[in-house]
Amino acid sequence: MERFAGRVAVVTGASSGIGAQIAEDLVRAGMVVVGVARRVDRLQAQAASLAGLRGRLEPLQADLSSTDELRRVFKWVDDNLGGISVLVNNAAILSTVPVPDQDPAQSEKLIATNVTAVLIGCSLGVDSMKKHGIKDGHIININSTAGHRVFGSSGGLNGSAVAYCASKHATVALTKGLRADLQALKASGFKIRVTITELTIQPTGEFM
Repeated sequence: MERFAGRVAVVTGASSGIGAQIAEDLVRAGMVVVGVARRVDRLQAQAASLAGLRGRLEPLQADLSSTDELRRVFKWVDDNLGGISVLVNNAAILSTVPVPDQDPAQSEKLIATNVTAVLIGCSLGVDSMKKHGIKDGHIININSTAGHRVFGSSGGLNGSAVAYCASKHATVALTKGLRADLQALKASGFKIRVTITELTIQPTGEFM
């Protein structure tokens, strides 16, 4: 991590849980971390608690189910901080509503947050790295064992997580595809790494 000290990271879903801890760890490693979440008040409190460490947290409010807001985030980073060296796509919505009972608007919001925002975020992140000549960038997609299984109504989650599982299967596919697409950049010296996690139900009760 030392090589990333003083450089820029973007962490989505940074106001609580895993995202907040990742943001804190990157700040402690000396990075300028743009923490993105809907609850900017939590981000501001976190930024204050991390003041005085090697790096700093820049709070940025956005609803990542909106492509326009997602693009605004990356434009703000480019205009104010420059190129992105680390991108952590962590924001996600969990639904335990069975498929027959799904509300279309909520389903669209889940897919927009869990899939579309990750896909477009990866694209914009790579664009930033290319624009600013960051050849050792790292993209991390926080995923789940739900990307390899399907938790229906009998899956032990007090509901059906089919929509969530579908979104996490999509994250596996787009991450594998991104790795393949990035091979073409190696001829230009870009060695952008892509990592996908495989988290599960945690002792805290948080499901990712």
